[in-house]
Amino acid sequence: MNKTKGFTLIESVIYSFVFVIVTIILTLFIFSLIKAQTKTRINKEVLDNSQRAMEIMILEIKHAKNIYNSTSFFDNHPGQLSLETNKDKPNNEESIYVDFYLDENSRLCLKKEGEEATPLTSEKIKINNLIFNYLVSTSTKSIKIELSATYNSSNEKNIYQATTTLISSANLRND
Repeated sequence: MNKTKGFTLIESVIYSFVFVIVTIILTLFIFSLIKAQTKTRINKEVLDNSQRAMEIMILEIKHAKNIYNSTSFFDNHPGQLSLETNKDKPNNEESIYVDFYLDENSRLCLKKEGEEATPLTSEKIKINNLIFNYLVSTSTKSIKIELSATYNSSNEKNIYQATTTLISSANLRND
């Protein structure tokens, strides 16, 4: 029997086939990791923006001394909340007004009297539900906020979509 060292044609084909299969599996795994990382980043961005906006609104409500009903819009989307506050007021003013509303791009904005509006959410986040409820009891005034946000993606793939809904309430201070 003739014993030569080396590979036969069948062995080469089998090794090549195994190499191709392993390469395909590794490539699919890497793409899967990239997709998962993208989805996680999108979810985190929506949640972080929503939480930050909610915290700012709650803080302003807690420091407010009154609700300005004339420019507030309650119980429907898109809501608007106008507060009268002593927080960060100029020295010559008794109080200032602070407004929360959605701009034309569905971004949540904070507008303080005498200042430019400041977006509280990034341009990548779209607020699709903003409802303020005015809750009055005999001793306190409260505001309940319902905020829903989505990732504003031009890509229609479901992997690049994320939504979060936050509900919170705060009492106005009693001075």
